[in-house]
Amino acid sequence: MFETAFSSSPSSTMSTAVVLGGLLCLIACESKEDATDGGGSAFEEQLAECPVLSLSSDPSAGACLAETYEGKTPSGEACSLELGEGGTYEFTSPSLVVSHTAPDNTIFVFDHTVVGDYEQIVWKVSDPTSVEPWYDLDFQARFGTGVPDLDSKIQFEVTEHGESSTKSVVCVVEL
Repeated sequence: MFETAFSSSPSSTMSTAVVLGGLLCLIACESKEDATDGGGSAFEEQLAECPVLSLSSDPSAGACLAETYEGKTPSGEACSLELGEGGTYEFTSPSLVVSHTAPDNTIFVFDHTVVGDYEQIVWKVSDPTSVEPWYDLDFQARFGTGVPDLDSKIQFEVTEHGESSTKSVVCVVEL
């Protein structure tokens, strides 16, 4: 009914296909030793070590992202994000500065998807609307040898929601 063919070569990369209920699932595993063979950055190596999880609400799932990321806004201004554990972060840009500690009832979503040589990580931290002001952090990383160079990046957006206004800044870190 379903046929799947993989070419194999003597390397430490292994691919497996599984058919579940008519759906084809591809699982790719790469050893840590091969992680830099494709010229990956230190950020890519660190991100690749994050657990592969699907839509986890565990606040500790994003601990693997703890790092300082420096990039630029779409208009070319410098911006940075220092991620800590448990939803803490420091964001700095010319138009928005945020020092954030997650209040009770914060919503966390962590997702790390690996398909072949393509990886994507999503980390969302959303404050409850009962605090004022409340903040959203939307962190996304696309990387791996299966990602075209122009698309291999980390992008994060921090949004501050006030009583009568909303301010949002996007920052991009090229990998």
